[in-house]
Amino acid sequence: MANYILGVKTVKYGTPTVDGGMATLLNKQVAPYKESVTFEDEEGEVVKHFSEGARYPFLTIYSAAGTTFKFSVPMDNDSLKEWMGGEIVNGQWQAPRSNFQATKSLELMTEFDIPISIPKATCYGVRRFGQKTTDISLIEISAIVELPEKADLSPMTIGVVEA
Repeated sequence: MANYILGVKTVKYGTPTVDGGMATLLNKQVAPYKESVTFEDEEGEVVKHFSEGARYPFLTIYSAAGTTFKFSVPMDNDSLKEWMGGEIVNGQWQAPRSNFQATKSLELMTEFDIPISIPKATCYGVRRFGQKTTDISLIEISAIVELPEKADLSPMTIGVVEA
């Protein structure tokens, strides 16, 4: 039977290791809000080189772009502080005075338990307030996959390690 990648049921995260590798301790976990997950390779650039008067290029170069993973979590003080910075004072979240982003290692677990590991991603959150009285206000988290400092480490792995 085929192994399908379907949905993301949990996101574990932690701080990358000192040598730039995948976090050894993914001690925090969130369940993304339903249907809020996107995982997209951005459109790259295609450059075609032609000889004068030629219909077809003699050389085509594809320059890949990055990958962005997005998910949302309900807005509460702990999530605001984790993904948007700031402080919790007397039970209230106080927004940071400047921009906030954090470098994290992420492990996404799909509905059929296929892990997706990202050793290094720059993460930031954006508040999305509900428009109706029945809507839940969410924090949309963007994680931009980056090249890890550790030389022999892939920016992303998908699948279970075979024995």
